[in-house]
Amino acid sequence: MHGSRQDAEVALAKLRLAAHERRLPTGGTNARSVAAAFQLYQQAVESGLIELAATSVVTVRSASRVMARQELADGRLFGDIRLSRLSWQDIEYMYAAMRARGTSSAYIRRCATVLSRALDLARKRGLIENNPANDAARPRQSRTKPFAPPVTEVRAVLAVAAQADCEVADAATIFASTGLRRGELLGLQWAEVDVAAREIHVAHAVVDGGPGVGVVRKETKRSDWRDVPLTESAVAAFRRLRERRESLCGQQVDSSWYVFGRGLTAREPMRPDDLTDRWAAARGTSPITFLHLRHYCATRMLDSGESYRTVADLLGNSESTLRLHYDGRTDVGKRKAIEALEL
Repeated sequence: MHGSRQDAEVALAKLRLAAHERRLPTGGTNARSVAAAFQLYQQAVESGLIELAATSVVTVRSASRVMARQELADGRLFGDIRLSRLSWQDIEYMYAAMRARGTSSAYIRRCATVLSRALDLARKRGLIENNPANDAARPRQSRTKPFAPPVTEVRAVLAVAAQADCEVADAATIFASTGLRRGELLGLQWAEVDVAAREIHVAHAVVDGGPGVGVVRKETKRSDWRDVPLTESAVAAFRRLRERRESLCGQQVDSSWYVFGRGLTAREPMRPDDLTDRWAAARGTSPITFLHLRHYCATRMLDSGESYRTVADLLGNSESTLRLHYDGRTDVGKRKAIEALEL
């Protein structure tokens, strides 16, 4: 290192402490810059030392690339900063530069999570003494009121879609009747659909992991399972889907086939983007998306007086998350409380 004898003694003391705490890399590393720390973190993720969902791996790659190439106000590239000189001020300058370029607060917060985890790995490897990302203030994420279409608009768009693409119309009917996420619906196999009992078992989801990973089936977002009852409309949609598949392939559907799959026998799941593109083409001029149909389910059930706990269980959310999104939208208890104030 460059510096005085005292600086060298301090650095040596820190190195001995890291060795005592077994935080030094066993295989050696040349990660000395922020960009190298990102690369070290990606290698740990891709090798399986750090387990992440396929979509999170894509986020790690893109966020690392974007932050490493980010130019600060003084002309420095964030990825070129040496780890030993990285400060929380540099990180906040990087966030400010991203905001100045029009990057959304939500994406910057995802980048901040990747940066914090990468620097924490560097700390464990003895490359830095502490994680400066912990002291850097992340941009605030504003809450927006979710758009939940009225039932009349939902019925209208389903009728329009049925004329253009009957399969995607059935998918939208199931969305509007269960509140499933897109990946959860695509992850359904016929073994998990019990039409007689009017119930589906939701335990997996399909995600697109990007180049080198592709479409994979994984556990649900909360790595939990739930059984969701079906309405008459949803049961009818599943029956039409089964009959359509059997007519197409000329045999009874196998329990391992996907409800929405590729090919005649649907042994592979449909790509999420393909389903979204088909819905965009089938819905006509309506702005309603699959996410809007999930909002419709949540608000419809809450408006009917169901508890947040029950709705959260059906949607696969935590109760706190559900309240965060929908507490400002509607609450029967609030309305009753206000009625007591009527003059």
